[in-house]
Amino acid sequence: MITKQYDLSEAVHYHTGAFPPATLDYEALLGPLEGAAASLARYDAKMSSMVNSELFLAPLRRQDAVSSSRMEGTISTIEELYRLEAEEDAGAPDLYREARNDDIETFLYSRALRNAQQALAEGAPLSEHLIRTAHQQLLFIGRGAKKRPGAYKIEQNYIGDDRRGKIYYVPISPEHLPPAMGELVRFMNESKMRPLIRTALAHVEFEALHPFEDGNGRIGRMLITLMLWNLGIISQPNFFVSGYFEAHKDEYIEKMRAVSADGDWTGWAVFFLNAMHAQATVNIQTADSIFALHAEMRERFREVLNSQYHDQALDFVFASPVFRNDRFVDRLGTPAPTARNLSRRLVDAGLLRTIEPAAGRRAALYVFDPLLDLLKV
Repeated sequence: MITKQYDLSEAVHYHTGAFPPATLDYEALLGPLEGAAASLARYDAKMSSMVNSELFLAPLRRQDAVSSSRMEGTISTIEELYRLEAEEDAGAPDLYREARNDDIETFLYSRALRNAQQALAEGAPLSEHLIRTAHQQLLFIGRGAKKRPGAYKIEQNYIGDDRRGKIYYVPISPEHLPPAMGELVRFMNESKMRPLIRTALAHVEFEALHPFEDGNGRIGRMLITLMLWNLGIISQPNFFVSGYFEAHKDEYIEKMRAVSADGDWTGWAVFFLNAMHAQATVNIQTADSIFALHAEMRERFREVLNSQYHDQALDFVFASPVFRNDRFVDRLGTPAPTARNLSRRLVDAGLLRTIEPAAGRRAALYVFDPLLDLLKV
């Protein structure tokens, strides 16, 4: 709830009745639209041509989780994210109790995005139910657990500077939210606008509605990926743009605010399309770097391991660059003594770093630094 000490003198209010916009300046949009479409097509072709593309997509998904969470003030690293996933995979009983709140929130974002992508891939519609489910998973535990996970807001929310006591944006009121969300989802699925422009407008509308008590930014950026796949712009539900938005955060916020303040839907769409173009280029470069590292490491693993299982070992550490050794032993498809010998050789060669040595019944925890060093943002 807002209180009297907050200053609304500079506040912009939700653009009631203005979505979807009646007109756009398509002449201004043409160049950015062509650039974004071409770059996304190159990205999609690159990913579709890769054998076992999930090995190269998964790291991009984790990068996006770190960047998107960081935009909300949640500071985590990709190593910490992978470490939590490793502990979950190993069945750690105190996974959430022992981790930092920031790392938990980034982990939950990554998992919620992955689950939403899987739901779409299995035929679920892009719906309010899917959005609320992703939100429920995002705020499953930690600081967000008391902020109505999976449920729309019931009190007016605001965007501003709490320390300075200033409100900059007033989203739609809770009583007007349900029909507005229904209209947004219909627009996402049924509008005749060009798919990339539709995605741009849907994203800014979701952020303007701010339908949840918390987590709106992360869910809104998640929806970009889901829409791009749902509308056939990419052939797999895997494109990640939070890195660009984080690097241009001030402009990102100002362009969205201008939609409600000035009705500048075109300016926002131009910014969004330029972001798609730039991030597609970066994602291609990152995927190429991961692919090149995989090829380089294939030779190193063959040399160090001198085993018919060198490819399986390599693919495992690329899929799980932080892992408990018992997972490696279980999944390599070799006798346990052979697997333990292979991981020991990788440690001795400096290809794996020990985070925690084995202790009692708890297996050693290893990290594959070459991949994580490439992904650090």
